[in-house]
Amino acid sequence: MHELLENQGVSHQERRGIRVDQRARQSGRDGELRKLGARSVPVVARGEQFVFAQALGDVIKFLDLKVQVQERLSPDELVKKLELVLPAACRYIRQIPAEWLDKPFRNRNRPIRVLCHHVFRIVEDFSNRCRTAAS
Repeated sequence: MHELLENQGVSHQERRGIRVDQRARQSGRDGELRKLGARSVPVVARGEQFVFAQALGDVIKFLDLKVQVQERLSPDELVKKLELVLPAACRYIRQIPAEWLDKPFRNRNRPIRVLCHHVFRIVEDFSNRCRTAAS
């Protein structure tokens, strides 16, 4: 999201460390979400309006950016890409030295271990959505 906003020249502030428990929503950064009425993250807000930032297309529309949104792939096309990407991700992650896993990755405020974990969470979420759609 940060890269999209930067590339489009959108001035923005990132809020990190948002917790989701009820007590934390009462104050601080979480209180900002509560005032908006947002119940989950990530969100992109402008004034008192917000959009859930799960899909770049929603953010692009909300901010009225002049960006071409890529057409969504069919389930069959997604599976083909998954079958290509997942084995490659496994190969690449095995090549990362263990002592690097807890180092931050480039300009991200997350260690490499967390980013690697997200690769497989994407697959897990995709699989769950496919099962839900089939039932």
